[in-house]
Amino acid sequence: MLIQRYLIFAAFLLPIAAVALQFFINKEKKSSYLGKPTLDPFNFYTGKLTLFIPWVLFMIKASYPGIGYLSVPLFLAWAAVGLLWAGTLILTIALIQLGNSVAVGLPKEVTGLKTHGLYRFSRNPIYIGVFMMSIASVIYFPDLINAAFVLYGIYQHHQIILGEEKFLSERFGLEWKDYRKTVRRYF
Repeated sequence: MLIQRYLIFAAFLLPIAAVALQFFINKEKKSSYLGKPTLDPFNFYTGKLTLFIPWVLFMIKASYPGIGYLSVPLFLAWAAVGLLWAGTLILTIALIQLGNSVAVGLPKEVTGLKTHGLYRFSRNPIYIGVFMMSIASVIYFPDLINAAFVLYGIYQHHQIILGEEKFLSERFGLEWKDYRKTVRRYF
């Protein structure tokens, strides 16, 4: 359906616009967008890449609905689009709320601990949004390769989160420990 295709492409454009905005804000403030990986570089970057690939597959399936070896019922396709949009909104809002602390990896600059907005409910709303968008891709384009990318990416991102939590504990000490006691890692 044409409307689904437009909704899918719009859902991916929104976080891209938010990241681009943050990039230009960080550039103005002389902040670095690339931080230090929390895992060895291979696992860190393949984890990032394997959650990006399902998004591309989602858009390909939206453009060429006939590809793939499983057809998805219309209600399930719409459920995937709904999950995609929920993830997109969570991701975009969390990116904006993170402000100039946005970095791929650990930030090199001094930052503050973010505990407002979506960060009051989850310590990792960006990752929740990314996971939701990736799972939506598997629902919309059910393929073993797509599912494998998503599973590997989510596993690697969990490992990334554990490394980030160690960093946050060292950087923020008691403030982090208090925050960790009241706000869950995911939900």
